[in-house]
Amino acid sequence: MMFTGHTVLVAGGSCDMALALCPLLADAGLRPVLTFRSDEGKQRIQDATDGTACFFDLETALEPDGFSRLDAQFEGGGPDYLVDFAHGNLESLVATADPMAVGRYMHGNVTCRAALVKWASRRMMAGRFGRMLYVSSTAAVLQNGGQGLYAASKKACEAIYQGIGIELGKKGITSAILRPGYVSAGRGTLYLEEHGDRIRKRVPLGRAATSSEVAETLLFLLSDAARPINATAITMDGGLTACK
Repeated sequence: MMFTGHTVLVAGGSCDMALALCPLLADAGLRPVLTFRSDEGKQRIQDATDGTACFFDLETALEPDGFSRLDAQFEGGGPDYLVDFAHGNLESLVATADPMAVGRYMHGNVTCRAALVKWASRRMMAGRFGRMLYVSSTAAVLQNGGQGLYAASKKACEAIYQGIGIELGKKGITSAILRPGYVSAGRGTLYLEEHGDRIRKRVPLGRAATSSEVAETLLFLLSDAARPINATAITMDGGLTACK
C-alpha cells in the first residue's frame, strides 16, 4: 500500500483497536502519535507500542491550551492523517436521562470533536493533503435499549466527518467512517463473554470482528488507494445490520 503522508494522530490511542493499528502504521513507514488522558492509558501505549504517547483530553479541547501538546508534537507539520477512536460512553434510557449529564456528554463528545476536526483540517490544509477516519459503531444505525444517547452522539460525529470530506475533498482532504459491530476488544470482550452464543446466532459471519481485523481495515482506508472512499460510512459487522 502507498501513503502520501507521513504522520498520524491516533485519538483515543490507548484502546485495543488503536494499539493494534499502531504497529501496522509503523511498518508502513508512518509516524503514529497516540493520545491518552490517564496514566493507565499512557502506560498501555508505552507497554504495547513504540509509538509516541501524547496527553490529550477531548472533553477539554475548548480550553485555552487544549491543543498545545498536540501542536508541540507536530511542530514540523501535520498530522497528515487523523484516526479517531476517542469516545465517552453514556448508557441511560433516554426517558430517564439527566438533562445536565446529557448536555455534558454531547459537549465533550460532539462539540469538542468538532474542535478537534477543525484543528486537524487547518493543519492539513497547510499541506494541501489530509485523510481523516472516524471509528463509529453500528449503534449509530442499530441501537439497543439504553444506547439512544450514545447512538445520537455517534451519528452526530459521523456527520461532522462526512462534512469534512464534502467541504474539503477538492482541497486534498478526505474522510471516511468505519462502523464496527461487535468487536472482541475493550468493553466488547466482557459483553461477548456473557452473550456470545446469542451474538453468534444473530451475526451471519458467526462471530465478532477482532482488533487486528479492524486495524488492517483502517490501514487500507488510510492508503492512497482508498482516497475515493470519501464522505461515506462503511459497516464492518459481519452482516448484522443486513438482517431483519
